[in-house]
Amino acid sequence: MGATVSRPFFLFYVRAFCVVAAALVAAACSDSPVAPPPPPAPDPLVITCPPPVSQPSATGQALAVRYGTPTATGGTPPVQITCTPGNDTLFAIGATRVTCTGVDTRGQSGSCSFTVTVTPPPTVSLTQYVAFGDSITAGEITVAGEGGFHTLQIIPSLSYPTDLRDSLQARYSSQQIGVVNEGVKGELTSAGVARLPGVLARGYQVLLLHEGANDINLATDAQVLAALSNIRTMVRFAKGRGVRVFLGTMTPQNPFTCIAPCRAGGYAQLSSYNLGLQAIAASEGVGLVDVFAAFHGDVTTLIGPDGLHPTAAGYRVMAGAFFDAIRAALEIRTTSIAPTSLRAPVVSIPWRKK
Repeated sequence: MGATVSRPFFLFYVRAFCVVAAALVAAACSDSPVAPPPPPAPDPLVITCPPPVSQPSATGQALAVRYGTPTATGGTPPVQITCTPGNDTLFAIGATRVTCTGVDTRGQSGSCSFTVTVTPPPTVSLTQYVAFGDSITAGEITVAGEGGFHTLQIIPSLSYPTDLRDSLQARYSSQQIGVVNEGVKGELTSAGVARLPGVLARGYQVLLLHEGANDINLATDAQVLAALSNIRTMVRFAKGRGVRVFLGTMTPQNPFTCIAPCRAGGYAQLSSYNLGLQAIAASEGVGLVDVFAAFHGDVTTLIGPDGLHPTAAGYRVMAGAFFDAIRAALEIRTTSIAPTSLRAPVVSIPWRKK
């Protein structure tokens, strides 16, 4: 017979096994929570700046500028962001670097930067102008009266020099622009030659010359050539005094539907006279203002009932043609402005128009 195990030893063995098993089961079924894994590290804090800002200063002085709001991503909210210089700060002319810095609740920080650029107003190299010519320069316009009668009246407020002055002052707002109207009704170019020296003696810097409508009225070829010779004399005289010259071609004329008194008697010679003016401008090296081309053939709304004098809208077109020529030739182009290092803005008293 095999060996036998005594009963007491057997019972002890069984009991020990049960104790160990019970401990293992108790441990497996225990209500005690298991320690969670550590949280992931937050993403780095990134501050994103608003786009660059560029604003013009109409006066050339420091300007209060409001820019966009920077944003934060990553980090641990909330994030406090401050920008220096702050919104609505007075920024001086030029490019100023703005730095925005953010800090989250864990002390992480991030920053970004952008530029605020304040551009100066455009300027023009010459500011004192004189418009010289006949009734078209003076601002003569057809006025409808009672009973259908039409009269010609000089209304300076509707003249092209007035419109031109307003346009120049609006664009070159930091400068004092003067445009004096020296148009004389009925003047011939020969009289203009005699009158011009006294006008230019007043110190004007720029001569806006538009004359000859009376000369070419029912004129012969010889009379047209004489008028062109007079124009050349005036151009050379102005150049000799150091005056910048802009020479304008004649406005269109409308002899077909004009109402008495019809003043479009220069229609036949208009083309040859304008060609002569273009040749003078080219040979004398002065600015040409092609007023005739600026009308684009519109003699219905831009030329008045007398067939010669522009309407108020026509005078605005003339002013626009001279304005474009002046801007192209005399406006001072600003160079690009490089960002500067962070600096306190300059505070100054805003310019006030007198």
